[in-house]
Amino acid sequence: MSIRFHRLGKSEEDKAAMSRRMFLMTTTMAGVTTNAMLGGTAFAASDVLTQAQSTSLLRMVQDIYPHPDILQLSHYQAIATTVMNNAEANEDMAKGLTDGLDQIDAKAQELHGVPYVEIEDPDAREGLLRHFQHEGFFQGVRWTAYFGIYDNKDVWPLLGYEGSSAEHGGYIDRGFSDITFVPEGPTLEERLADVQS
Repeated sequence: MSIRFHRLGKSEEDKAAMSRRMFLMTTTMAGVTTNAMLGGTAFAASDVLTQAQSTSLLRMVQDIYPHPDILQLSHYQAIATTVMNNAEANEDMAKGLTDGLDQIDAKAQELHGVPYVEIEDPDAREGLLRHFQHEGFFQGVRWTAYFGIYDNKDVWPLLGYEGSSAEHGGYIDRGFSDITFVPEGPTLEERLADVQS
């Protein structure tokens, strides 16, 4: 058996395989409709984005990191607001973001005949975003969302992460055996009895 590692610097085939796997891993959606996820989208006023673009940005963040049963709409709105604030502070970033969101909507119209946020099938939205996954604006949104979710101490408890254990004596005493989805195994005494018999 051989193990093959994919690196972004290899061939286009390897690059596509790696990107697809990673993208699918982080964007599989649980069948939640656009209306349920977006709710009220008047979450922030932006000098850079139109209301339609702001709504597309929010939907994009939700589609890149879908945690519909864990995260609240407000978590996604905070990330979208951060992206908009970053764009307002940088003219090149603002242009890249607005152009990118316009391209997503144009592609949605071309492929589905509706704007991006009106595509109800999460797999179709994922397929649409894959056209843009290597673009700079997409990566900017992706990494802002990544740190906004996974480096956010307020979100950690929702994801089941207790944070660092070094200052609490390490993971052996805190967190190592906290999982509840694995059934209890035999006790040490039961295992010793099996070995000795």
